[in-house]
Amino acid sequence: MVTHSHEVPIRLFQDRPELAAELLVKTVGATLPPYAAAESESEALTNCDPLELNCDNVAVFRDRFGNAVHAIITEIQRSDDADKWFSWPMYLTILRARLRCQVRLLVVCTDEVTATWARKPIRIGPPEFILRPDVIGPGDLVRLIDGHDTREAVELLILVAATYGKGPQTEAVAHDLGRRLNELSDPDRKKYAGLAWQLLSNAACDILEGYMSMTYQEYLETPAGQLELKGEARGRAEAVLDMFQLRGIEVSEDSRERILACAEPEQLKRWFNSAFSAARAEDLFD
Repeated sequence: MVTHSHEVPIRLFQDRPELAAELLVKTVGATLPPYAAAESESEALTNCDPLELNCDNVAVFRDRFGNAVHAIITEIQRSDDADKWFSWPMYLTILRARLRCQVRLLVVCTDEVTATWARKPIRIGPPEFILRPDVIGPGDLVRLIDGHDTREAVELLILVAATYGKGPQTEAVAHDLGRRLNELSDPDRKKYAGLAWQLLSNAACDILEGYMSMTYQEYLETPAGQLELKGEARGRAEAVLDMFQLRGIEVSEDSRERILACAEPEQLKRWFNSAFSAARAEDLFD
């Protein structure tokens, strides 16, 4: 039966295919080939015979020439299923034949019992022909959250919420998620909050709604928001200085300090546009 706790995590992997690679690298220490782009691939793994095979998600990673360098099949697993011992190997071999590149299987489990089951090696037949899925359980997800940037942490928290099945544990998730959502732009806040609300308990939804009542503009007025604005202004100011450097124009120490001290994004934007043609840095201030 299709459930939110199954479909919402899949949506995360569909929206950002890089998530599958990040989880593999940061949880199981996988070494993946370098790639220039990542994209979602059709989940239909149907072969020539009438048997139809559909995995949960496929992410394809391509080099700068558009060639597939590797792919990751992601499965959201909520319980043990002996049929997967036969369908999972087919997923990999069919996709490998289609893309002509290496393929890995990432299994995200919603409980530790299922994760233990999913880690069992699948012996195909010939010696050493063994499939060992890369498996991530709830504990692995929780350990990953600290130290990640805001978007990655939000995605991980939503995956954790999916493992709790609207239980009371989601209230703690809602607090952490609410704080981090207010660090995102308004469109991203709404997108991720919409996914989370499908997974949280009623009490947790109320908690998250309390955080979401703060608009993005209101967030920018908080200490964390002010810090974000200062970082943005600093980046714009350095872009102005970089433009003068690229054009070979010397900038005096007084002008440099004045540019770096500016905290008005619109002013910095005007200065950046003027830096394309200004003969001197001081001309920006006329």
